Amino acid sequence: MSLNGKRDGDPRAASTLERTGLLGAASEPELDRWTDAVRRDTGAAAAAILLLDGGRVVAKSLCTVAGHASELTEVPASLSRAEYLIGAAGSKPRSEHEGAYLEHAVSIDGQTVGVICVADPAPRPWGEDDRRALGTAADAVSTEIRLRLASEQADRVQELLRSHNEVHELIAQGAPLKDVLMELIAGIERHDPSVAACVVLLDQESSTLHPGAGPSLPPDYLAAIDGVVIGPNVGTCGSAAWSGRLTITDDMATDPKWAPIRDWVVQIGLRHCWSMPIKSSEGDVLGTLALYGPEPREPLPEHLTLMADGARMAGIAIERHRTLERLIHDARHDGLTGLPNRTAIFEQLDDALLRTHSKQQVAVLFIDLDGLKSLNDTLGHDRADEMLREISERLSSAVRADDFVGRFGGDEFVVIAEGVKDDEEAAELGFRLLDSISEPLPGVKSTTVTASIGISLMTGTGIDAREAIRQADSAMYTAKRSGRDRCVFFEGSQRIRTGRRLALARELRGAEMRGEMRLEFQPVTDLAASETVAVEALLRWSSPSLGEVSPVEFIPVAEDTGAIIPIGAWVLRESCETIARVNESLGRSLELGVNVSAHQIANPGFALSVQQTLHHAEFPAELLTLEITETALMRPDTVTARTLRELEALGVRIVLDDFGTGFSSLCWLKDHPLDAIKVDQSFVGGLPDDPRDRAIVAAVIDMAKALGCTVTAEGVETEGQLTTLRALDCERVQGFLLARPAPIEQLTAQLGERVAA
Repeated sequence: MSLNGKRDGDPRAASTLERTGLLGAASEPELDRWTDAVRRDTGAAAAAILLLDGGRVVAKSLCTVAGHASELTEVPASLSRAEYLIGAAGSKPRSEHEGAYLEHAVSIDGQTVGVICVADPAPRPWGEDDRRALGTAADAVSTEIRLRLASEQADRVQELLRSHNEVHELIAQGAPLKDVLMELIAGIERHDPSVAACVVLLDQESSTLHPGAGPSLPPDYLAAIDGVVIGPNVGTCGSAAWSGRLTITDDMATDPKWAPIRDWVVQIGLRHCWSMPIKSSEGDVLGTLALYGPEPREPLPEHLTLMADGARMAGIAIERHRTLERLIHDARHDGLTGLPNRTAIFEQLDDALLRTHSKQQVAVLFIDLDGLKSLNDTLGHDRADEMLREISERLSSAVRADDFVGRFGGDEFVVIAEGVKDDEEAAELGFRLLDSISEPLPGVKSTTVTASIGISLMTGTGIDAREAIRQADSAMYTAKRSGRDRCVFFEGSQRIRTGRRLALARELRGAEMRGEMRLEFQPVTDLAASETVAVEALLRWSSPSLGEVSPVEFIPVAEDTGAIIPIGAWVLRESCETIARVNESLGRSLELGVNVSAHQIANPGFALSVQQTLHHAEFPAELLTLEITETALMRPDTVTARTLRELEALGVRIVLDDFGTGFSSLCWLKDHPLDAIKVDQSFVGGLPDDPRDRAIVAAVIDMAKALGCTVTAEGVETEGQLTTLRALDCERVQGFLLARPAPIEQLTAQLGERVAA
């Protein structure tokens, strides 16, 4: 009980009294009954219930001999509670010590929310009965307030439950995520109007936050936090998203996490921020739910419960939204490449045709890759899938920013280009697509791909997407029949546009006879003797019209067009004659390695042509090594097997090149007449540091020796690699560390110097 009459209410009392409705202007018969009773029981001139509303004192129930006051009265700040009540009794004492005043605190769970008091103008003693009557009345008023709080709390809980049910209903209906989050926040703010709620979403790829919903926060603030990168000291939400734990800032003006924008957030009226991480069912952070307020304070237990429940529901909503988005995306996108699928292509094209007008056109480009089946057979389906993913990325990069790229199915793609002025612009786009497709494929040695493209131009009148696709598809088949690697327009256009691959095929015909081809030779070193024991012939092409063309680009074209047969025969004849002359001039026997393709091995007359070439060049068969790749043996037919046996009978050595990069099978080493193995540079490159590469190389060397095969390591470029290969007892090596490929004149000079030395 207090007798000093000071204004000493709990700062949290305002929220409690507001929740009870006691601060309303209407009279309260339940309270008036107690002030009337306590005034009679004590014989006081006046009795009142004074509510402590923060810094205010409000007379909710005032009873005097004249009856009850009909309106809510605020006690003037210049008066103490005693002065006010004595004055209400009809007297104006010269000081608060004149007259008689008695009060009893009205408390709720240890929180003083007001007092019930009595007063007389003249001094008088207060007896124990008076105090007991005042205490009884105070208990009764406290009980009344508790009942109101319980009722109000029940209403708030019911309202919150209704809001939660509404949120769940929206989630079940597949409502937009924004609508779900707005209802969630509205429910929180109805439950506790003292806070402003906000949901921010985490972009896990960029680790940035983006507002999901925060209607009660200043728009400038929401714009300022859009795209913020999370971190341990990046505001309250950034820290919560980073750590995955509840983060509380009771005063943004003093929290170091807010230092960069401290003055600004205080200026716009924000002082506290409590942020709860929103997590998925697997524990991944999806965002945060934050409660802001205009005054520094810590959260009450009910706030923590409110945030935990809200974060849980937000997590369900976000996960459901992302699942639906993923399902919608998957329904309209190709699983292998991620491009829009056939359904999305037709939708996009229908919309594009509706948007177009007579002055501009929609170009539909139907793209079909050439020779996918043979690539599947050669590379295997996994590598072919990688190729399709690579080409889909190239197509997306080659088109204009607003153009549409989709996968129609298999090896077929569709590009939709709106706002095309004429066929020249459409053709230029087709050329870019051809060029991007025909670039050598990474990780697939000596492999390039071409495409046939059909183009239809639509004005959008009297035609639908299916007819537009049909026309472009028809033009694509015309391109196929016309020689592939080209663009053809639908109906009547005679301008057939060819790509680089077709130009390569055209220029390759007869290139070896025109003197455009040349050979360079790379030495092979025997590690035990530390001397050059062999050379590998490497083909080079300088085209007058195309310039210097890489073997990675022209060899696949030569194989596809059949030009590899005459070119391969020229390489074999030229290299045998050249090394025969070198051996004669040096007075020693260098071995010669020549690469041959699967097409050559599969030619029934290949072994005979090798025999004739050796005889004509006067080059010993035992010095010739023919290097074949694993792909040549993937599907060995009767002709290939017979050719290998015939070559073995001639005394020609067979080397398996690039061992380990294709679809290696130990059965090949057992079933085919192989004399040597070349370890691909992709394994040598990891030496000496990569223990896996070291283990692979060591295993190949041991296996080859057990089978009686010589092992040559390709691509040796460092002393560390050379030292490791020597330690692994590798027999032969070649690479830039020892010697680069060079014209025969340069190589002969180098070898002659070594012989003279």
